This record gives sequence, structure tokens and C-alpha cells, in this order.
Amino acid sequence: MKILSIIGASTFGNTTEVLRYFKSQLEKCGGYEFEDLYLQDHKIDFCTGCHSCIMLGQEKCPHYLAVKEIEDKMMQADGVILATPGYMFSVSGIMKNFLDHVAYNCHRPKYFGKKIFLISSCTKWQEEGVFIPMKTWAQGAGFDLCGSMYIDMMPFPYSEGELEKRRNKVNEAAFSFDKIIKEKKEIKPEFSRIMIFHAFRTMSAMFPKVMQADYRYFTSKNAYDKKTKWYIPAKISFLKNFIAGMIEKKMKSSIMDMIDKEKAEKAEGVFRNKL
Repeated sequence: MKILSIIGASTFGNTTEVLRYFKSQLEKCGGYEFEDLYLQDHKIDFCTGCHSCIMLGQEKCPHYLAVKEIEDKMMQADGVILATPGYMFSVSGIMKNFLDHVAYNCHRPKYFGKKIFLISSCTKWQEEGVFIPMKTWAQGAGFDLCGSMYIDMMPFPYSEGELEKRRNKVNEAAFSFDKIIKEKKEIKPEFSRIMIFHAFRTMSAMFPKVMQADYRYFTSKNAYDKKTKWYIPAKISFLKNFIAGMIEKKMKSSIMDMIDKEKAEKAEGVFRNKL
């Protein structure tokens, strides 16, 4: 199995050390091929917030080729690891910039069947803020999230007992990831992911000239047929699908109450309201 690690950190820091040990434990399980991709080696300018990737298509992003190079590697991998230090109670700046560039996948997910694991060198107080952006993106993009792990690596010498605690935590996480990635399971999306499908399906159907890329995507998935429950065949209960459908109708009604219908008919491409 090919595992791609996308690293938003330096090659010599704590995150790299935690990742190195994690991979060493996976190697003991056998059957893995690893590739490390340091984001610092890939020049991706800051996201400009143009929204072209979301509304018009990812190929319209001014940094498309640099981002596509990384996404192609993700598509070729069986599993992905995102690794970042905790900076100001979030991911590192370079990791955040990468996530900004691939955020369109939350509108048009494509990583179904691929596993992902999240790693951070941070403290317990940073944990939630660090993992929220990575978890949100990973699940929205279609990945099967196999878990997350933080290790606090303080800037002073640990005792052997403290080091062993951290080794044991990494061992447990690595062996859990190994078990999950080798399992063949039927896809059963959480209700929140089902609801995202319904939400973007509705909005793209209502504003096809604005959400052009989403409209093409959902058309290709035959999603506008009400019999289609999700992006791909998956196990979804009647109750979850029924409730999501009811919320979808309510959402459509709420949006209709918010918009200027005359302007909405003329809007095309990236639209911005003026206050």
C-alpha cells in the first residue's frame, strides 16, 4: 500500500520526528511504501480568495498546476497522512494555505475509498483547533478518516519514562491505522456528510450559472435525480435520507426568501454582494 505524507512543517522539527516514528511502526506491519511530500518544497502562492475553484472549476485557480501536482499524488495513494505542528491553536500557515487551495473538494469530493490519518506535534490545549480544519476538509473531500493523533514535544529533554509514554501512544495509533486501512468496509456516510450532499445539490440546481462547476459535477453524478442518495453508491438508511430530504426542502425555501430573484436570474460566475 502506498502512503503519501503531506507535511506542513520543516524537515528537522518535532512533526517530522513524530511522523518518522509513526511510519517506523507501520513498517513493522508490512506491506507499505512511503512518500514524504514537504509543502515547503512546492511553491504555492497564497490563496487569493477569488473563489474560481469553487464556482468555475479548480482548473481556473491561478495556482492550479502546483496544486494539481500534489492532488495527483493523493489520487495515486492508498492512504494519506496530513502532518502539521500546532501554530496559534491551528495548523501551520503552509498547511492552511494548502487546505485553502483544495477546499473545493468539499463541494465536489473525489477521494472516496481512500484513507487518511492526521498527525500533529502540539499540546492538549491546541488539539481541537489544530484538527478541526484538517478533519473538516478530509471528510468533506470524501476520505475515510481513520483517526488523529497529537504528541506534545516540549523544548527540553524528556525522561525515558516520558519518551516511552509518547512511543506507546504512537504505536497504538499506527497499529490502529494499519488495521483500518487494510479493512474492506461498505461506505456508510455520517448524516452530516449526507446533508452536505443535499445542500450543495440544491444550491447548484438553484444557481447553475453561479455554481457552474458544482452543477457540472452533480449532473455527472446524476444527483438531480431524487433517487440518487449520495455522490456514489453507499449504505444510507431510509430515515437518514428522508430527514435530509426534508431539511433540503426547508433550506431551499429559506434561500428563496433571502434572494433577489431578478438579480439571481442574471447572476453568472463568481458573484459578490455589495453592502
